[in-house]
Amino acid sequence: YWGTFPEQHFTQPPPRYTEATLIKALEQRGIGRPSTYAPILSIIQERDYVYKADGKFYPHELGLIVNSILKQHFPKIVDLGFTAQMEEQLDEIAQGKQEWIPVL
Repeated sequence: YWGTFPEQHFTQPPPRYTEATLIKALEQRGIGRPSTYAPILSIIQERDYVYKADGKFYPHELGLIVNSILKQHFPKIVDLGFTAQMEEQLDEIAQGKQEWIPVL
């Protein structure tokens, strides 16, 4: 066709998490609590799941392996929706709005 030229476009991967953006993502998804964010960031680095370069997190091979195994064998537990729902139920137990036995 006249005036039509082939063009190649590449999609960009999402930006790497920084400490601030990871905490914000956890908050938005209802994962963890303010008191747990700092320990989460420390633990994932101490266990060599991730490393930080230029202020951004990158996965170590061990982190990729652990993630793959967890997703394969424990999909419900690592599901973000399940985790957020569990956090909400724990809050309700703490507030006396729900009994703990049915949750467990």
